[in-house]
Amino acid sequence: MKPEACWRPTTAHTRALIGGLLLAVVAVLGRRPDLLVIATPLAGAAVWAAMTRPSTPPTVHQSIDHRTLYEGQATTWRVSFDDPEGRVDDVAVVLAPSAWTGLEPTDGQVVVDLRSDGDDALKVAVGTTRWGCRRVGPALIVASSGWAGFCWSSRNEAAAEQVVILPQLSQFDAAAPGARTAGLIGSNRSLRYGGGAEFATIRPFQPGDRLRRIHWARSLRTGTLHVASTWADQDRHIVLIIDALEEVGDSEGIGGRASSLDITVRAAGAIAEHYVGVGDRVGLLVFGARGVQRLRPAAGSQHLRRLLGVLADIRPAHALADDGRLPRDLGEGALVLMLSPLTTPAALQRAAAVAGRGMPVLVIDCLPTDITQQDPTDPYAGIAWRIALLQRERDIRRAAEAGIAVVPWRGPGSLDVVLRDMHRRSLAGAGRRR
Repeated sequence: MKPEACWRPTTAHTRALIGGLLLAVVAVLGRRPDLLVIATPLAGAAVWAAMTRPSTPPTVHQSIDHRTLYEGQATTWRVSFDDPEGRVDDVAVVLAPSAWTGLEPTDGQVVVDLRSDGDDALKVAVGTTRWGCRRVGPALIVASSGWAGFCWSSRNEAAAEQVVILPQLSQFDAAAPGARTAGLIGSNRSLRYGGGAEFATIRPFQPGDRLRRIHWARSLRTGTLHVASTWADQDRHIVLIIDALEEVGDSEGIGGRASSLDITVRAAGAIAEHYVGVGDRVGLLVFGARGVQRLRPAAGSQHLRRLLGVLADIRPAHALADDGRLPRDLGEGALVLMLSPLTTPAALQRAAAVAGRGMPVLVIDCLPTDITQQDPTDPYAGIAWRIALLQRERDIRRAAEAGIAVVPWRGPGSLDVVLRDMHRRSLAGAGRRR
């Protein structure tokens, strides 16, 4: 519905005018002064409403306070109403609910008397219950003049807003150190000597050493210049691979039952926030979703915001198709974290392909723990899931035999043991190479 170009009579105004005129005619023809007394206020109110009819339509502006939210957060849909003639009495706003949103008031309807309340009360609280890209609005706005004589309505589709709901980040601390990478910058100690901050040893001076590194105590004692060498600093290169081939289980939004994609997206966001927060570079690849969704490894808060935005826009393609391509920017020593419900062989096959390139891979199992009980009305569904889980366990055992670790996601501490073991193996391998 587009905004009305002009004011139009309401049903009450039309009925009052017609009723008053009919009663007046009957009163005159039937010589009934009592009917004339009844008809006079009806016709008078209708005539007065017509005389005070607004001549220009009002100006309406709709907006939303925030276009980016996290799950569980709320914002406000506001309507600014400007009546240049001052003849509008009441304004009603109706905001229809959209998917995975809640409104306050629950029906999304607000009626305000402009003469007493003003247009500041024309607002509806909008709460979010699940990550994704949501379309909010537009609101239907109806204004009426004095005595409800005339009304004006507007539903401008151009006023709709696209709101990005970022996933609520699951708790994740990763107390264990990650696998060592081949980088020479960052906040982690390298296995090589360089211009870092952590002390390594004291050695004789060599051409090219900085003078500020001279260890004067050793130099004066031995009569030969010595310098204090340090370990080089390095960063970690983390690549998150998201399996979005299908969504397993039912989703009830934040605070309710979570589907496999809910667990995957929230866990990936938590892992990315942790590693970006400590200065590491994080990349992202989503396979099985609509469109190509990937981000090159980078660090910083802006990169984290882009990464969460890509996660919020994941939509399964509902087709078991995977091109099998690997990220082109997988460097030597990158730590690959794959998040998947492992209900299809594609995820483990991709993990095996990455591991075949000599990179450490950790597969995070994001299947809901109550998947066999999500449909209590169908006893055969639970049986079918138990059979499928047996096949799935066999595939996981084969992956473990091939050296690919699979860990279920359980929040904080889920990955510590495996990351610690991968860290020790990387140190042992680097020691042998030296």
